[in-house]
Amino acid sequence: METRLLILNSDPVFQDRALAMLDAMRKVETRIVRTLSEAVYILIREHFDLFVVEGAPSVAIEQATNTRQHFPSLEIVCATDEARDTTLQEQAAQQKITVVITDCSNRRLRKQLRAIISTFERTTAAPSEGIDPCHSLIGNLNQFTAAEILQMSCLSQRSGRFTFKSGRGQSEIYLHHGMVRHAIYDSLEGEAAVAEIFRWRQGRFYFEEGIISQVQTVNRPWTHLLIDNLQKLDETLQLVSVQGQR
Repeated sequence: METRLLILNSDPVFQDRALAMLDAMRKVETRIVRTLSEAVYILIREHFDLFVVEGAPSVAIEQATNTRQHFPSLEIVCATDEARDTTLQEQAAQQKITVVITDCSNRRLRKQLRAIISTFERTTAAPSEGIDPCHSLIGNLNQFTAAEILQMSCLSQRSGRFTFKSGRGQSEIYLHHGMVRHAIYDSLEGEAAVAEIFRWRQGRFYFEEGIISQVQTVNRPWTHLLIDNLQKLDETLQLVSVQGQR
């Protein structure tokens, strides 16, 4: 089974020694993206074993830290030419981000990269109780709306529980193989609860892989839920806009 690496490198003409060494390793699959937003989008939809961020120390560690806010259990590596700033080193250590210094000989760099890959392979184990720790997800609703998160997760055929928290309270949406199975918010259940969650624009959410609801209160495909609720939201916004112009 191959180890999958998603690599963020914003410079398309950069002569990448580290990438060449990773590509040469057996059973390692690499994929390159150029922006952090693209990386987050792909990480939500697909499973990768390692996320590698390349670039100048301050930029790379900042991007890795931002990614950590969304994916608390993902293995993240920063590959940078130098990281002598102790503040940056402490920041990376606090976020459990591994820093690889690329400003060294080919032999030493290859050794560092092999050590990371081999350590990951040794510690990889089957998930317990149906929970895959690499698929945990955390975020803010002012960065991604509930509709966007639900759409990406359903397209990825995920199964698990979304928990949304805001000043309005706490709500849950359960997915099963990319279908919305159950939703609850306060006294609301099913589609009514989904509609309420779609209105939230502030708060936090997190996803736990493998937690399946035995209760089913939603029977329509997620695409129908998404279209219906977005139409209702547009109608509400138009009404508010008209009232505000009076």
